[in-house]
Amino acid sequence: MGWSAEPTPPPGAGAGPSRSRSPAIRRTSSHRLLQFSQELKAGVSRAKQISQDLTKRFTRTQSRAALAEPPAQPPAAHPPSGIESALAARAERRQRAQLDRTKSTAQRAIKGLRFISGNTKASNNAWIEVQRNFDRLALDGRLSRADFPQCIGMMESKEFAMELFDTLCRRRQMQSDHINREELREIWSQITDNSFDSRLQIFFDMVDKDADGHITEAEVKEIIMLSASANKLARLKEQAEEYAALIMEELDPEGLGYIELWQLETLLLQKDTYVNYSQALSYTSQALSQNLAGLRHKSPIRKMSSKLSYYLEDNWKRLWVLALWIGIMAGLFIWKFIQYRNRYVFSVMGYCVTIAKGAAETLKLNMALILLPVCRNTITWLRNTRAARALPFDDNINFHKTIAAAIVVGVILHAGNHLACDFPRLIDSSDEKYDPLRMYFGETKPTYLALVRGVEGVTGVIMVVCMLIAFTLATRWFRRSLVKLPKPFDKLTGFNAFWYSHHLFIIVYISLVIHGERLYLILDWYKRTTWMYLAVPVGLYVGERTLRFFRSGSYSVRILKVPYILVMF
Repeated sequence: MGWSAEPTPPPGAGAGPSRSRSPAIRRTSSHRLLQFSQELKAGVSRAKQISQDLTKRFTRTQSRAALAEPPAQPPAAHPPSGIESALAARAERRQRAQLDRTKSTAQRAIKGLRFISGNTKASNNAWIEVQRNFDRLALDGRLSRADFPQCIGMMESKEFAMELFDTLCRRRQMQSDHINREELREIWSQITDNSFDSRLQIFFDMVDKDADGHITEAEVKEIIMLSASANKLARLKEQAEEYAALIMEELDPEGLGYIELWQLETLLLQKDTYVNYSQALSYTSQALSQNLAGLRHKSPIRKMSSKLSYYLEDNWKRLWVLALWIGIMAGLFIWKFIQYRNRYVFSVMGYCVTIAKGAAETLKLNMALILLPVCRNTITWLRNTRAARALPFDDNINFHKTIAAAIVVGVILHAGNHLACDFPRLIDSSDEKYDPLRMYFGETKPTYLALVRGVEGVTGVIMVVCMLIAFTLATRWFRRSLVKLPKPFDKLTGFNAFWYSHHLFIIVYISLVIHGERLYLILDWYKRTTWMYLAVPVGLYVGERTLRFFRSGSYSVRILKVPYILVMF
């Protein structure tokens, strides 16, 4: 700045006060101070300008970053954490999803959740019926959880009704297993509410078991597996893990580990805008749904293990019952086979008689068992017992058909070996070999026609003919009229033909008892065990048919049109 030292006082001037300085010196100092002040102000102004420029540049940089990245938290004293950023991003997507929701999309969402319900008038009439049921079932003005399905007319879906009861009570923070009339009215109103929001809330609450407002991947997988089991969709259940992962990856790109009600709503409304904010996915939703194998690669051994695990989980009840049944049949066959293998008749008839007798023993068992699955009252009662945890009572008709198939195999082995093998061998045997068998077949060796025309042969033929007719008309092609026959044979198709032909089994069972009492190779009555096999099953079935006959004249059937929820994910 052109600073210079002041002149040194001459010697002898002394150290006098400053006012003794000359005016020229004072003017020079003032000028220099003024110059310094101006330069200082210019420096401060320049610093402010630089600061403003930096601020503008920083603001533009922030704006570009905000456009390229998800919205961040409002400025705070410290930088936002990862979880805060994820929550902020989800909140932004929620706001956009709410803005996009329209009436038309809500109407399309009904395809995602299908509810069966009547109109308002029908609902009011149904509520009157529900009140009557409440008055009949309630104790001290409170309805128990076990009586709730019967009260609202959902006995055929009892488990679903009780799950619905638990869900709606949990939603209202009701800890008791009993409800009063007002609470029932409130629950009924929500069940019969046709609005999409109410239906979606019920579905969400049924999935959200712990009522924390969040659905985790495990809960998503559970609902997929339950739906697959209920609808017998084994293939879907095999891929439940992949589908759950797909849903979570699509709806939870922030990686929080859960989804909320609004996200489930968005999924059901099928919003295209929702996917636009999930760009973190490596594949599109369509590509993932078409190629789930690429989502989680598994080795062949792991795939087979997963399939086997799912299969056992789906069918363990059926498998152990079938294993037990087959084991019992095998045991009876082997026991009878060995028994006749050690008798003299084996030297004459050979393995023909051992196979025929082994098959006959399995036929006794199966002719008894085939009646049990069609004892409907007994099956209905057993469904409500602890036995239902281990026995697949809902597969009673399938088991009935399986036993029928085993009977066909048994008849072929039994009748085929008798008619084509051991009868000819007996007739062709020498007198020496036949001599020990005279006590069974008579003094004179019988002819083939005599064996067929005997009581054993006639009853056997009657049973085979009746079974052939009944089994043929019970097949799917005849029962559902898929076979088109010319008149008058068209009467042989349809359900009526199937129903009436099944009554030929009355003749079959009568013939079976006679057939079992006139066995050739058994003399002792207590060794003729056919009636022992049939006594209990036939008695139970006859009792049920008798009870059904008297009930039909004493009770009338009322059909209640009660709204209920059918969830389709």
